[in-house]
Amino acid sequence: MPMAYHSLRSDPARQDTALRGPDYRVPPHVPGMRIGLFGGTFDPPHEAHLAACLLAMRRLQLDRVWWLVTPGNPLKNTAGLAPLSERIAAAKALARHPRIAVTGFEAAVGVRYTYDTVRYLVTRSPATHFVWIMGADNLRSFHRWNNWRGIAALVPIVVVDRLGPSLYASSGVAGRALAFARLPEEKAVRLPLRRPPAWTFLHGLKSPLSSTQLRARRRPLRPSTETDGDAAASRPNGGRATADEPSSAPAAPIVARPHDSERNLRRGHGGG
Repeated sequence: MPMAYHSLRSDPARQDTALRGPDYRVPPHVPGMRIGLFGGTFDPPHEAHLAACLLAMRRLQLDRVWWLVTPGNPLKNTAGLAPLSERIAAAKALARHPRIAVTGFEAAVGVRYTYDTVRYLVTRSPATHFVWIMGADNLRSFHRWNNWRGIAALVPIVVVDRLGPSLYASSGVAGRALAFARLPEEKAVRLPLRRPPAWTFLHGLKSPLSSTQLRARRRPLRPSTETDGDAAASRPNGGRATADEPSSAPAAPIVARPHDSERNLRRGHGGG
């Protein structure tokens, strides 16, 4: 069963003057544009994020992709989450693409759930063709998202291949429930203009990168008398470094070396 719907709630951060800058506004757009929405904490952003968006941009002929840097994922422990401004800066440093916009507008308008974000956008820009972009691992847990059926009813969804999860993601709760609305991959270019619910699965990327794994690199080395398992068990948040712990994270985004297919997309070969 989906979690109960939560409407827009007031957020003290809305009054923060820091949230009034250009990084916290809805990016420019006009009616008729095809825009991909790619949400996440981006802690840290990595090349697989970029490669997935460039693949979707090319295959769906998207005009723009917006990276929605969320204040925090309601389904995850956010105790050690980097400040929003730092995550936005890191995402912008990685993307560096003329058709990718990075924004933290969710914090400015006081939304945390994807349903509220999507409803906010489609209500204010009904003539814009929005598409939600997610990795295959997110399709597996999509049924746990707040009002996930409502999201599917508001915008088409494109699911991008990931190493491992793609083998069984479509057979999960959400994949089975939405099987009737699945568009064949060879017709993916039509997805932005389809009336939701509609979704498709894009194969081609098999990246092993994940923000969870990259965050683990921030943990400081422990004395040899303490095993990795003991270190994780001793932390109340399940092993992630918190703001109170020393961090060895570099100022620049942590980026692992991408596969050849991802490097080609990053250089513009087929990236649009």
